Amino acid sequence: MIRMGLELNKLTHKVDALGANAEKRLADLNKRLPVVQATFTAASAEQESLRKKAESVIAKQIRWAGAIPTDEPIRASFEKPEHPDRANIIAADGSQIPLDRHAIAQYYVINIGSIVFRHGLPDAPSIYTSPEVFFEDEDIYFENNTLSTEMINAKRDLRELGELARLAGIESALAPTVTFVDNSLLLYIITLRESNQSFSDRIIKEYLDHLTTIQKSGAAVAGVVDRPGSANIVRLLHLSTLEMDEIVPDNLRHVSAPFLHFRDETLFEFLKPGERSALFVLASSANKTYYEPFGHRVYFFFLNAGGRGTGNILRVEIPEWVAKDKMKLDLVHASIVEQSKMTNGYPYVFIRADEIAVVSSNEREQFQQMVMGSLIKRGFSPSVSQKQFGKELTRTGKRWR
Repeated sequence: MIRMGLELNKLTHKVDALGANAEKRLADLNKRLPVVQATFTAASAEQESLRKKAESVIAKQIRWAGAIPTDEPIRASFEKPEHPDRANIIAADGSQIPLDRHAIAQYYVINIGSIVFRHGLPDAPSIYTSPEVFFEDEDIYFENNTLSTEMINAKRDLRELGELARLAGIESALAPTVTFVDNSLLLYIITLRESNQSFSDRIIKEYLDHLTTIQKSGAAVAGVVDRPGSANIVRLLHLSTLEMDEIVPDNLRHVSAPFLHFRDETLFEFLKPGERSALFVLASSANKTYYEPFGHRVYFFFLNAGGRGTGNILRVEIPEWVAKDKMKLDLVHASIVEQSKMTNGYPYVFIRADEIAVVSSNEREQFQQMVMGSLIKRGFSPSVSQKQFGKELTRTGKRWR
């Protein structure tokens, strides 16, 4: 059997076209950037009017993924505050062995890795792992269908925050403590709620309960997004160009030139290493419907974490009770900058948490052998579907006999 695979020579001309397209797109964005920046400057001079526009969108219950200005000037920058001599910085990350519907035994594994970095002490960071295998019917099925990848990802996100809540309860009694999620605080599963309402509602409730547990512990919490693809501020600038009577769904559904295809991080390249932007409220229906009633309404800001060249722009999301507490807000800000000094622009605790959590291909294979051994002991003859069997043959270079 001859293995064909990906014949790269057949894609050469497409790759050349891809490069040309990327060059053209960048040139177009650079051409429009001065107009977008000028709009940002103009909007900052009319901030109160802009806030009223944003609030009118919310009041009209229009679906709009924009941002609401706070009391901080929208184009302001804030220097890094002093970092406490002693503080605990905690991060958690997760990885998994996915559910394989071709296997004879249905299961998936979620592994959570966490790290406690005790700033100001000579001790090495403490690291933990929390692996769990899921195989019961309630873990595998939802309304007679196997769980989707998005559902399992949501369970992983929930366990990550649960581990942060557990550690916050221990560490916050010893020193000021901040817990970090390596992602948005707004759960992606909410956007899929219409297709799995009861599942999503259960995940969201438990997630919000974990946020409340962290709040009660006295620790802060933040979600950090590297290379953010958001355009909430861009949509706010688009809103600033509309008159009040033009604020209707059709005009808000899509941004037009000059704002088309711009990302928020482009607007904050003026931030110097260590500086953060103004705070904004995330204007999403999920934020208002789920997070706000429990006191966890999500705010966000952009932060230049430093690093190579002019630095690395991160998006940082925090609940309202962190945004309104200067000490907690400053701790989040300072901790990200200090942690990023160790790894050239991205917090050290995230890199370590990922390293601790990741399930290697060798570990995955070993676990699968453990499962097979358990099945054989109970009289099963482990096998995979014919489709999977064929894939394994071809991928290992074996031939049909």
